[in-house]
Amino acid sequence: MNMRPDPDNLTGSREQLIAQLSEQARPVQRVTELHGLGMIGLAAVIAGIGSILIFGFWIAQFASEASAFYWILNGLLLVLGFASAAALVSTALPRVGARSNGPKWSAAMLAVVPFAALVSLFTVDPAHGALGMHNPELQYWECAWRSMAAGLIVGLAGVLYLRRGAPVSLERSGWLTGLAAGSLGAFAYGITCPLDSLGHLGIIHVLPVAVSAVIGRLVVPPLIRW
Repeated sequence: MNMRPDPDNLTGSREQLIAQLSEQARPVQRVTELHGLGMIGLAAVIAGIGSILIFGFWIAQFASEASAFYWILNGLLLVLGFASAAALVSTALPRVGARSNGPKWSAAMLAVVPFAALVSLFTVDPAHGALGMHNPELQYWECAWRSMAAGLIVGLAGVLYLRRGAPVSLERSGWLTGLAAGSLGAFAYGITCPLDSLGHLGIIHVLPVAVSAVIGRLVVPPLIRW
């Protein structure tokens, strides 16, 4: 005996389901790229102010005591941070079109600095302190974890924004979150660091960017998955 479903019952069930979903629906605020950039920018400012309050501002950099490497590296970190943040917020708003290559080129430019630092280790007379390690007030490797701690604030802002959006490429969002957090965190702490040699800046201040990018790739996707 064949039992056929009653069309009237199916229609009623469908209407009840639609009515139930409509009652549960709540309006949400649409996310925008400007909103995302504002969140990440504010987080970077907070990280910078926090670093200054905790570690102090290196005022000597404005007294012509900072090396050219100091300004070049921090400028590259800022460029990479802005490029990564801009690409990051766009991933939360799916669209048709080419992806920005800004973060790749910015990261490539930044990679020149650690390469030059490694070359200097084999070409600069050790008596000149190429690594800038002789500072009784600051342990050499402290800058790396301090930069990453500052970058956590930026990374948190990026994750919160992505969770409100609709990222499709989770892996790309993870890489970009790590790059933005690492570079802006290194810049936020970098303005307090008095060690301005090529070896120190090119290795210790760039290391958090690479480490943060890997951490972002591994940690961020599960946090923003729909």
